[in-house]
Amino acid sequence: MDIKYKLYPYPVLWELSDDYTNCAFHTSIDMVKVGYDLRLDCLAELQSATIKQLIAEEKASYVYHIECAQTGFRHVIVTQDVEARLTLKKQDVRGKLQVCPFVVARQDLTDFSSTELHPDYNGLTFDIEAGCVIAIGKQCNFDISKERDDLANLPSIFTITKNADPSVQEMLVDSGYNKIIIKLPFDDFSTYKHLNSDPNNRNLLNALTIIPALTSVLADIKSRSPEERSDLDDCSWYRTIKKVMLKTFEIDIEDAEYDEQFDPLEYAQKLINSPIPAAFRQLLSNDDESEGDDE
Repeated sequence: MDIKYKLYPYPVLWELSDDYTNCAFHTSIDMVKVGYDLRLDCLAELQSATIKQLIAEEKASYVYHIECAQTGFRHVIVTQDVEARLTLKKQDVRGKLQVCPFVVARQDLTDFSSTELHPDYNGLTFDIEAGCVIAIGKQCNFDISKERDDLANLPSIFTITKNADPSVQEMLVDSGYNKIIIKLPFDDFSTYKHLNSDPNNRNLLNALTIIPALTSVLADIKSRSPEERSDLDDCSWYRTIKKVMLKTFEIDIEDAEYDEQFDPLEYAQKLINSPIPAAFRQLLSNDDESEGDDE
C-alpha cells in the first residue's frame, strides 16, 4: 500500500495536515541484513501528549503495515512500544518493500478532543471508531536486491552420485576436488533421484544430504590452520564458501579468530537458508495426507 493524501472527518496528526499544532509523529525505520534474512528496526517518536496518553492506556497502538507487492507478502506490527522489530525471510520479499507507520485507535474514542488541536477545533469533539488512523508517519520504501548467494541454488559446487561399491551403506563426502562430492549408497541414490524430481522435496533432501556434507567440510576447514586453509583456494567450492561467509555473515574463514564464533553445524544450515524446519513441515504434511487416504 502507499500512503496517499486524503481528508478525514476527524483530526489526524500528519505532516500533510495542520490538525495538530506544535506536534509531530516521526519514525525511523532501518533495514539490517542478518545472514540471508532481513530485519526491520522501527523507532517511533511521537510528539503529542494526547496520543501518547491514548497509547499508554492501550486505547491506541503504533502500527506498521509492511507489504511486498511482488511476492504478495503482507504483515502488520501492532505494538505499544516505541521500538519494534521484525525479521523477514528472504523468500518473503523481493523488489520493493513498503513500510507504512500509523497510530491506530484500538477502541472507540467517544467525544475525543485535545488542547493540541488547531484553534479551528476549539469546542468541538469527535467520535473516532476503533481501527481508525489517528496519526500517520512517513512511508519508507526499500529496494530488495535480487542477487543473493545461496549454496542450495549453486549445484555446481555439489555433485551427488552413487557409490560404486555396493557394500558401502553410508553416505560419504569427498572435498578433494573442485566440487564437494556426496556419494550415496546404491539404493539410496535411486531413491534420491526419484524424490529429487519433485521440487517440494528440496528442503528435505538438502537436510539429508547437503547439511551433513557441509558440516563435515566446514569442520575440516576449522581443523586446519589459517595457512592450511589458504591451500584450499584451488578448489572452487572453497572459494565460493569463503565468499559467501564473508559477504553474508562477515566471517573470514581464513582468520584464526573466527573459530571462537564458528560452529560448523550451525553455519552448514545457515549457508543453505536453514531447510530443516521446512523439511519437518513437509514430513508432517505427508503424514497428514497419508492419514487422510486411510480414512
